[in-house]
Amino acid sequence: MIYRIHPDIGNYGLVCLDGDQAREALGEDTDFHIDESPIAYEDSWNTMVVGFGDALGSKVKPVPDLSWNVGKLYLSPKACKVLEPIVSLHGELLPVTHDAGEGYLFNCLKVLSPVRELSVHSPLTGNFSIVFDEDSVSEVIFKSEIDFDALFCSEEFRAVVLDNHLTGLSFSEDLGNPYPEELGMRESH
Repeated sequence: MIYRIHPDIGNYGLVCLDGDQAREALGEDTDFHIDESPIAYEDSWNTMVVGFGDALGSKVKPVPDLSWNVGKLYLSPKACKVLEPIVSLHGELLPVTHDAGEGYLFNCLKVLSPVRELSVHSPLTGNFSIVFDEDSVSEVIFKSEIDFDALFCSEEFRAVVLDNHLTGLSFSEDLGNPYPEELGMRESH
């Protein structure tokens, strides 16, 4: 089974990437904070400061073990210890700090092609459908060629997150939908 990863914005803070901090870490020409493209940054990376905000309002919410935003996955030290062995071949772990401590941003560099004739990503019309040939997917975490902002994962990744009680993520079987109603995301966007 393949899942689309979503932040649990109802219960936890959402990792926020600030443009000034990104430029301080990577130089004035960077779009890291808004660009979800699979670009490697490890060779030029300087530790960046990230924040955590409430996507639904101004209430202060706890920092989760995992959070996702702009195609990047935040991992607390606890989450990194558990997940590094299975994600390290699919991208890079970039050190970050925040008010409550430190962590990592997982920058996923693995991109898979969906089944083209069954997949569409049209934000202007609200028409979303992403289908992968599940028998040919061996990656545990990856992006799609037609939606770099999204992260997808295998049952193995999901099981490790759930078995280790890592907080901050939700998983949806609706791969194309960026705002699944069952996760309370339709009214927040």
